[in-house]
Amino acid sequence: MKYIVCLVTGLLLCSVSAAAQEESATGLEPAATAEPAATAEPAATAEPAATAEPAATAEPATSPPEEKRSPYYRKVRGWLWIEGVAGISAYDPDQFGAFSLGTTTGGAEKKRGPQWGFSLGTGFGGGFFLGWYYRQANYTDYKLLKTGVEFQPTIRIPYVHIMFRVDIGFARMFDGNAWGLTNVSNGGLDTTFGVGLRIPIVRWMSFAANFDWSYIGLSMRGDAPSGSVNQWISGQQLAGTFALTFHFIGVRKD
Repeated sequence: MKYIVCLVTGLLLCSVSAAAQEESATGLEPAATAEPAATAEPAATAEPAATAEPAATAEPATSPPEEKRSPYYRKVRGWLWIEGVAGISAYDPDQFGAFSLGTTTGGAEKKRGPQWGFSLGTGFGGGFFLGWYYRQANYTDYKLLKTGVEFQPTIRIPYVHIMFRVDIGFARMFDGNAWGLTNVSNGGLDTTFGVGLRIPIVRWMSFAANFDWSYIGLSMRGDAPSGSVNQWISGQQLAGTFALTFHFIGVRKD
């Protein structure tokens, strides 16, 4: 009986094992895997918007031709003025009264000779000059020196400037004198008034022509054959000069 039970049990186990193997061999095939969804074609990229053409650049503004033809186009400017002067002069030392030499009266002879000099100052950015001047005239028997403050206002007219000159300063006769005195010591006043024309040439240079009249008052001290003298004399000087002026710092822009 024992053996029968063991046999039956073994048969049951074998049949169960065989059924399981058959089921695994003939079982349903695994479900077909779903095909991946068709990838959507990328949307057509929008064409880039047409870039707007750059606006035409405005042409740089230029001065109208009529401005360049203006008679006031060239104007004297500049803060620093350096001027050289040269010309001819005539001087009568005692034009307004003869010089008394003791018991005699000695009138000085009128002389002519070259005059040169220079001025240095500021034009205040325009044609209004204020500065310092030096002038020296060389005559046969002596020389005349003038130095002091110079003032030059100008009036602009087409292409040129009418200029005026006012000089106030010190005057002195040296390297001789008009009366043959010895041990001479002198000094006095120079007052000059002038008028002329100034012509701008380039941005930093102008040319001027002037006519000047000067009052020269000198206190003369010295020894004459008749004795010592100490007298105030007054005369006049006339001069026609040309000047070349250089203008720097803030010159005109034309």
